[in-house]
Amino acid sequence: MFKPHGSWQYAIEAPVIYIKISGCFNREGVLGFVKDVQTAISALPVGTIEQAVIHLAEFELATADSLTIAREYFRGVKERGYKQVDYISTSAIARSILESVWSGSGMNINFYSTAHNYLADYPDRVYVKNWL
Repeated sequence: MFKPHGSWQYAIEAPVIYIKISGCFNREGVLGFVKDVQTAISALPVGTIEQAVIHLAEFELATADSLTIAREYFRGVKERGYKQVDYISTSAIARSILESVWSGSGMNINFYSTAHNYLADYPDRVYVKNWL
């Protein structure tokens, strides 16, 4: 087993979870992320989280096996009550991968080139302001 690679921070301000992803992720890193976030969300009443805002400016890449884990996690998001996922500062490669992952899911997925662009639509999002 390899040491986990990749780091994340998150904050929950229901009905939104804010996530900031940094670095390169391997399988173990994605598993750690999923476990950490699921533990936090499972402590909340079902359906509390409806939207995820994911900041990817510092995300570098992911291994093929870590993408498999991420796809499985994403498939369950809609069943857990999420209605929307917004990505901020997504590279062209990451956007292509994410569009493929979400294709046909029926989820409302949005991409914003910068946090400033996101805040134009959601000016009250305090956590996003901290990412500037």
